[in-house]
Amino acid sequence: MTIIFDLKSESCEWATDINEEIAAAFPSFFDQNPLVGSDEWWESSEFEITNGKISHAGPLLEDGELVDVISIEILDNDYHSAGGYPEQLIDREDFWLHEAVAVDKLVETKSITIMPSGELDETSIYLETKVRVW
Repeated sequence: MTIIFDLKSESCEWATDINEEIAAAFPSFFDQNPLVGSDEWWESSEFEITNGKISHAGPLLEDGELVDVISIEILDNDYHSAGGYPEQLIDREDFWLHEAVAVDKLVETKSITIMPSGELDETSIYLETKVRVW
């Protein structure tokens, strides 16, 4: 198993930027929530885990344009087809360029959506926090 991305081990600059953005738009958010990226935030947050299988990695013709993408079939917790979920298309950049990313490999993505307004809306911030491939 290869960890291709771990946000917790990255520099804290990403968290500072997010905290400043939230504080500017929602000054009272941090009255009841820990600073994003802090130890308390990591310990108290509920992360979503999504499992999948890479079905495509590389160039793909989309709307007449050649794009470099990763296509992931969504799987259930036992790594069986989840059925009914569309494949997830991700631009092949950053950590998705890792040599471990290949067709038929399994993927586990840990993520969180921060909702400063209290609702899922245009102010929500989606973060992938850890991605493993095997």
